[in-house]
Parts: sequence; C-alpha cells; structure tokens
Amino acid sequence: MTKTTGRSPRSWKKTLLWVLGIGVVVFVVIQFIPYGRSSHSNPPATNPFRWTDPQAKAIARASCYDCHSNRTRWWWATDIAPFSWLVQHDVSDGRARLNFSDWAGVPSSDEFAHGVSDTMPPLQYTLIHPNAKLSDAQKRTLINGYAASVAAMNGSGAGASGGSGSGGSTSTSSTSDATAVIQQDCSSCHASDPALAYRTGSTAEAQALVQDMIQRGAQVSAQDQQVMIRYFTR
Repeated sequence: MTKTTGRSPRSWKKTLLWVLGIGVVVFVVIQFIPYGRSSHSNPPATNPFRWTDPQAKAIARASCYDCHSNRTRWWWATDIAPFSWLVQHDVSDGRARLNFSDWAGVPSSDEFAHGVSDTMPPLQYTLIHPNAKLSDAQKRTLINGYAASVAAMNGSGAGASGGSGSGGSTSTSSTSDATAVIQQDCSSCHASDPALAYRTGSTAEAQALVQDMIQRGAQVSAQDQQVMIRYFTR
C-alpha cells in the first residue's frame, strides 16, 4: 500500500487563511498609530524662496515642493499606514534639508546641483508621481535657476547692508550672511552641515550651542554670535 506524504490541499488553504487573517489584523491595528497622519500640516511660508526663473520655479513646484516646501499635497493614501509613515518621513526629512517656504540659505548651489543630478526626485516618489520625473534638460534648468536665484538673493542682501560695515568686521559679518558665518566659523574643525541643519525654538539653547562652540576653540565675534543665534532660532 502506497503512503502519501506532504500536506493536503485543505491544510495549505487553512494556513493561507491564517496568514491572510493575521495580515488583516496587523493592517487594522497599525492604522491606530498616529505617526504619519496626525502630523499633516502646511505652515504659512515665512521666508519663501524667490525664484528669478519662472520655468525653474514651475519645475520645482511640480517635482520638489511636495517634500521640500510647506505646500505638500496630502492625498488620501497619506492617511493609510504603512504608506503614511514613508510619506511623513520623506516630507520631514525633505523640509529639514531644504524648505522653499522657509529658505534658510542652504543648500549651496553646488550641493543642490549634486542632489538633483544624483537622486532627485527619489524613486519612491516618481513611482507614484511619474510626471515628476525630470529630463536632463529640466534638471539643468532647475539647477541653473536655483543658482541664479541664490545669487540674486545674496546680492540684494549685500546691497541692503552695504556701506555700514565696521573696520574690524569681515564682509561676511557685515552682510549678516548666516550661512557664510557658520561655514567660516565652524568648518575649521568639523563639517558645517550639522550646524547649518540645527534649529531650535529656544534662544537659550541657541546661545548655549554658540558658547559651546567658543569653548571648543571657535573664534566667533559678538556680531557673528547674534547672526548665528538668529539663524538657529528661525
């Protein structure tokens, strides 16, 4: 008499139903985790990036602003976990690195060009928004437009404060260019990126950070200290 081995079709069906059932339960449970749904917000633009090239601005709005501005389009899928977790992470990280609604002087034109050329927009975004993919020509327009806009904004800032410099101050301090001040005073012993990315709502915490930098050997003038504190508390 021949003896059969292996599971019967009924056993496999039972196992599959258990797996599907557990999957449904897990899916329902994770919907009660607030991360990715309770943090949806588009704060008012406090210091919007001033584009000088309308074409570059249009490209940025179509392909960049969802993660790099306070104009995020929160559509229905952004309320469903685990997709909502990925979206929230990308938006929070994107705004911290570059926020066109609250531009803080970073990244530099070279850093922006490197990011756009290499990884932007990211694959997980273009899979859902295929129209956001950038051609080589669009990338060049965006990179050149960003660089021209940064140069125009830096030029207007220098013109507004020109002629008021003191004899012992550097041109960077006299124009109150926070980014240049931080790069000048921080990069001598470590990369300036952590300082450029730092933000706090407390003036006392910003002052403590500046004092810690001075204790570690940074040569920071009184004027530069105020520039950095204002930058950190924006």
